[in-house]
Amino acid sequence: MTINTAPAPATSESVPDTQGRGTVLRVTAIHHLDGETLALRLFEAYAHHPDDGDPLPEEVTAATVMEVLAKQTVLCAEGWHESANEPTQQAWDQVWPWAQDHIRRLFPDLTWNVEGGHRTLNPPQKSAA
Repeated sequence: MTINTAPAPATSESVPDTQGRGTVLRVTAIHHLDGETLALRLFEAYAHHPDDGDPLPEEVTAATVMEVLAKQTVLCAEGWHESANEPTQQAWDQVWPWAQDHIRRLFPDLTWNVEGGHRTLNPPQKSAA
């Protein structure tokens, strides 16, 4: 059962550019995310921290998660799609449980694993050796 089977409604309004360069269109769209999809968005934002030697934040707030979603949404809306290397197995093993724990803590009532057909992230493949 998917929860996003119809086009998401969007509204827009003309607003001054924050840097004073004229008028821009502010678009607000509505989209429903289940817990697992939200955790994947958080994972994508932090997946390369272990490989880069950066520690994962001990505490993530709902505001942090919303900032992650906003950044990812804006980049996509502007036509920018990151094509970074796939995360390593170490990153998957460390960051994926971390992301799940934070989403479950912040949003305990969310349904989990509803939007499986919309995933764009594939975990590293474990070798059969």
